[in-house]
Amino acid sequence: MKVQVNRQEFAEALAAVGSVAAARTPKPILQCVLIDAQADYCVLAATDLEVGIRYTVAQVDVDKGGKVVLPADKLNQIVRESADEVLALHADDSVCHVRGQGAHYQIYTHDPADFPPVAEMSGTPDFEVDAGLLRRMSEWTVFAAAKENTRYAINGVLWEKDGQNLSLVATDGRRLSLARGALAGKEGPNMERIVPVKAMSLVQRIIGDARTPIGIKLTGNQVIVKGPHATVSSGLVEGQFPKYNDVIPKDSDRKALLKTGEFMSAVRRAALLTNEESKGVRLAFRKDNLTLSSRAPSQGEAEINLPITMDGLDIEIGFNPHFVIEALKNVAGDEVTLEMKDANRPGVLRADRDFLYVVMPVNLS
Repeated sequence: MKVQVNRQEFAEALAAVGSVAAARTPKPILQCVLIDAQADYCVLAATDLEVGIRYTVAQVDVDKGGKVVLPADKLNQIVRESADEVLALHADDSVCHVRGQGAHYQIYTHDPADFPPVAEMSGTPDFEVDAGLLRRMSEWTVFAAAKENTRYAINGVLWEKDGQNLSLVATDGRRLSLARGALAGKEGPNMERIVPVKAMSLVQRIIGDARTPIGIKLTGNQVIVKGPHATVSSGLVEGQFPKYNDVIPKDSDRKALLKTGEFMSAVRRAALLTNEESKGVRLAFRKDNLTLSSRAPSQGEAEINLPITMDGLDIEIGFNPHFVIEALKNVAGDEVTLEMKDANRPGVLRADRDFLYVVMPVNLS
């Protein structure tokens, strides 16, 4: 293999591909990236046997095609630290030479025959979704997925396709985030699958321009997401996702209209005086005012006042401030509504008609 590559594009590809390569594994080949030089482009691939990525680099000059397998971290470091506009790669049987202006690196290679296959999308996708919409839906849900492994089915994000509508849902048992969006193209069959968080985060990274259609294929136990430059493949999460519609309150009779930035700032400030013993912030809603208060034993107390618009009777309720802040950080609009019923019932945060967030209250007595 003998190619010249645009360093900036190559670095962007390596950053995405390198995030998949396993950092710690008894199989050194999984710490590597495969570079496959074709006639007028290169494909970079990596996999940890659960998630895989194929990334196409177009700004190349291929003198001799072929494949080479190199340690992802070292190649990434070399390319990132280089100041050259163009880098030259020349690989023989056991060594790859990387050359820039005044720099020459020799990296020992692995046998491409030992590199695991990384799935491509064959045929047409099951459906397509606008890249900008998919990114917003992913950002609104991924943060709420369970981090522990005790309930495997909620360690991912539910994809629920119903006609021309797509819903993404994530929960960790204490909160639930739901995003809805309309699909482009053909209607296709309805389906439900649970996609791992790692794959979702990688998709957010590679899907590109907001107006680009992203192809999705959900077949068997695998999801394949194809963007303009990269294709992500992943195994699916097994198990039964909770019946999320059953936990979304339908009878809330109190609604507060809040400025997103002001509300997030107030929650952050109130959270400064919480600790492991007092994780919650008390929210006292009145007709035109919200008082946020917190108390940390042996440290002190905080009280923050915020003007709001409130419909319904007064209510005091406690929430984990971390859960509220995480949701507000992912709100695109200037305003949110918080719907409530009682102090011991979940609250519903709505960013607009397509995004909602259910959060359980905490006992502050």
